[in-house]
Amino acid sequence: MKFFFFIVSVLSIVLSQAFSIEKDPGISNDACCEKDQLGPFAFAYPKDTSLECPKNFSLSASFLWMAFYEEGLEYAINVDGITSQKEKLEFKPGFRVCFGFDKHPFSVSASWTYIRIKDDDIATPGTDGLLGLFLPPETGSLTGASSRISGDFTTLDMNISKQYHVSRYYISNPKVGIQVAWVDQDYHLRYYTINRKHNVYNKNDFWGVGLETGYDAEFVMGKNFTLYANILSALLFSKFDISQIAQTLTIYNYQLSESFYKVIPNAKIGLGFTFSRMFDKKTVKAKLKVGYEFQQWWSLNQLRRSMDTDPSAFKVVSRNDLTFNGLVVSLNIDI
Repeated sequence: MKFFFFIVSVLSIVLSQAFSIEKDPGISNDACCEKDQLGPFAFAYPKDTSLECPKNFSLSASFLWMAFYEEGLEYAINVDGITSQKEKLEFKPGFRVCFGFDKHPFSVSASWTYIRIKDDDIATPGTDGLLGLFLPPETGSLTGASSRISGDFTTLDMNISKQYHVSRYYISNPKVGIQVAWVDQDYHLRYYTINRKHNVYNKNDFWGVGLETGYDAEFVMGKNFTLYANILSALLFSKFDISQIAQTLTIYNYQLSESFYKVIPNAKIGLGFTFSRMFDKKTVKAKLKVGYEFQQWWSLNQLRRSMDTDPSAFKVVSRNDLTFNGLVVSLNIDI
């Protein structure tokens, strides 16, 4: 009987050690800092990916290589209707700078994004001639046309979030905040007839501020690799300043200037992976993120098209959204 109790006691000790919860990653023997001790059933990262002495600051810089396209910028069309001349916008560089501070249980972050908008295009007439879409319909056939768009896209996002370690390998991070955006665009059109050049100068300036909400998901694949996915959406109370001036050598000159307010939605989706390494005795963590990002801004082009020789006969261009999509490469430092 004593031998039986001895065997049971030994097995109990062995099994309790084998299936007991491992040492809490929030507990450290490093004397450089004092950490809050998490409860025995709290989930966290695998302990070999945590900083020893976190100061709760993070800084990241991102390079953006974005293809952008804006609807409603068609400026000329062949008379036969077979070929439409449209802006074909190419990849352009941009950048994003983010700053974060973590104070349990919440995290605060701010990010600034800038993308340059610039492109040129040329339209040639077909067999039946060419018409200018930003000129009155009676202007007549053209011998050629060209366009140049330039502008600046800038956003400032300020968020507060709270991470939930759903398991040791899945981190859920909902967020709410405020977004401020500025998009200034100049659209210069040149229309050519025999020995004549007609200019149309367009300005489409936008600014907005409003509430945004988002969600970040992170899947821990190992000690150094994670997969991430995020989505962010905002509703902005916005102001548009529109200016259009047609300077032609005919009677079909016009000038339009208007300011108005609207509520404009936008959305951003990102997906990619992260590679991280510890430095300086696990007091600094560097992360390299590579991913793909898509942005959709609804109703951002508010330019007008002339419907008749009557100066008041103008209509907002159709299909007028602005989109970005492309590569995002980020370097993030946590201390």
